[in-house]
Amino acid sequence: MKAAPQEQWRLLDVAETDRQLAQATHRRANLPELAELKDLAVQRRELAEEVVKLATEASDVAEEEARIEHDLEPARARLTRNEATVEAGTLSDHKALKSLTEEIEHLKRRISDLEDSQLEVMQKREDADKAHADADRHRLELDDHIRTVLAARDAGLAEADRDIAQLTEQRRAQAAGVPADLLKLYDMLHEKTGIGAGKLHRGVCESCGLTVNAAQMREIAAAGDDEVVRCEECDRILVRTAESGL
Repeated sequence: MKAAPQEQWRLLDVAETDRQLAQATHRRANLPELAELKDLAVQRRELAEEVVKLATEASDVAEEEARIEHDLEPARARLTRNEATVEAGTLSDHKALKSLTEEIEHLKRRISDLEDSQLEVMQKREDADKAHADADRHRLELDDHIRTVLAARDAGLAEADRDIAQLTEQRRAQAAGVPADLLKLYDMLHEKTGIGAGKLHRGVCESCGLTVNAAQMREIAAAGDDEVVRCEECDRILVRTAESGL
């Protein structure tokens, strides 16, 4: 294959733009915010589950408190009635009075036990409500942080997209100055290996970084300036310049 030296040199511009495109594409795919958002999504899911669990616990404690209050109300009312009956002295039957007195003592013990339980449950409810409120506040704070990271991600993606669009247009303009057959060869090598062409610089192929052996250097030196040569080691296009060491 033949191409004028100037046309081969344009491949170096295309190759440099392709390198920058690869960097921009890699940067876009590996924004730090993307990894952080994955971690935050896990945290958000776990925290949401914790908020639901704590809300359920707080609701259960509230129901328990309501049940105790429901049991206390009739017990207190019955105690009040029984004590009023005893104080009124209207019971002349000794057996009935004794039974009523025993019931009063039982009600007092029952009410005392319920009130003790009520105090414990009230403390449990206070703790449960606080735990739920703390977790929900943490969730809201996490949501704010996620929104901040999302904004940073979107800005990073937009910047990378602008760079990619600019570089893509730049490559299109550069490739327009390369003969179709040479560009086809370059694109094939670039797609296959990630690098399509590189300079021959002081006897070293810059595509693979290996020194070109003496025999090939002689062959390259003897080849016409318009001959397209390839590295024997990596098979990529070698572009000769004044600093090739020929």
